[in-house]
Amino acid sequence: MLLRVENIDTYYGLSHILQGISLEVESGEIVTLVGRNGAGKTTTLKSILGITPIRSGRIWLREGDISALPTHAIIQRGISYVPEERRIIPGLTVRENLKLALLKSKNRDREPEMIDRVAQYFPILKERLSQHGTSLSGGEQQMLAIARGLVTDPEIMLVDEPTEGLMPLLVEMIAEIIQNINKTGVTVLLVEQNVEMALSVSHRAYVIDEGRIQSSGTAKDILADEDIQRRYLTV
Repeated sequence: MLLRVENIDTYYGLSHILQGISLEVESGEIVTLVGRNGAGKTTTLKSILGITPIRSGRIWLREGDISALPTHAIIQRGISYVPEERRIIPGLTVRENLKLALLKSKNRDREPEMIDRVAQYFPILKERLSQHGTSLSGGEQQMLAIARGLVTDPEIMLVDEPTEGLMPLLVEMIAEIIQNINKTGVTVLLVEQNVEMALSVSHRAYVIDEGRIQSSGTAKDILADEDIQRRYLTV
């Protein structure tokens, strides 16, 4: 098992956000966490990364307990994060945004090689390495955010709402990029509001609602279950 989350509880102040969340991700999978806004999807990713520390439970990467590690140490063990807000750094070029991601990486001494490798996935970014990241279009900024997560050569990427605010054609493009990244051996834990897109690219899925896992199964079965769709996934 590559990633195992065991019965974690996470709080924001006095608010009990995650209540006994457990999930597993096998090496080579795309696993999606789906649910309505406010269900606890992003908090789950942030808890795995130590950005929002868990109050109880355990998180394992392979056989190592990462529950109490600081975020930079977790990233160095092979996890990367593509945040919902993209967080492209103003004033920095595309290349500099990628270099920034390598600062705390085990591959920081292989900067030219890693940037060149990632640029092969995103030809449009390769053409714009000297352009300011914030001057890119919304879709191109999302590609840069994914590229920044990929440049550290992770075992597993945590990807949060990659199609948020994008037009349908770009949604399809991002879906294809995620699948292509997975085909190269990178495991993906995906959080996505676009349920149909998320389940179409995933092997398995977990359904979260009110901070608890309500159901899990193959992506195909979750997509076909009308009761799950009605109770937990429709607005």
